[in-house]
Amino acid sequence: MATAHASKSANLRRKVKQLTKRNSVSVSLGDKLREINPILRGWANYYRYCVGAGRVFVNLDWYIGLHLYCWLRKKSPKAGVRELWGSKQPSSRRPTRRLWRDGPVEQHLLGWTPVGRYRLAWMGTPDFAMSSGEPDA
Repeated sequence: MATAHASKSANLRRKVKQLTKRNSVSVSLGDKLREINPILRGWANYYRYCVGAGRVFVNLDWYIGLHLYCWLRKKSPKAGVRELWGSKQPSSRRPTRRLWRDGPVEQHLLGWTPVGRYRLAWMGTPDFAMSSGEPDA
């Protein structure tokens, strides 16, 4: 992972850490996921063409899942470790994968974002650049 990507990854970690502080335990898990998911989705779509993005995404998924667990520990301190980890539910997208979920709202996993090289061939020629075929056009 390049240095520039490392700093961007660290910025996302810092943002998740800010969003899962003790002062935010009054909201539900669903509300917290609604707050975090758009950030994760946008970040993943922006960086999915970078070299090594898949590996970085998996590491960030682990970090985010752990911080959500710590946030839940702060929210319900009397709950046991087994009870909290056991509260992860199967995903609606991939039933074999368990993640943090509250009703229909579930944690967005960066690792499920398709990554690949960006190819200019995907882009079509814009309408204003098309020639009409006439020599004077």
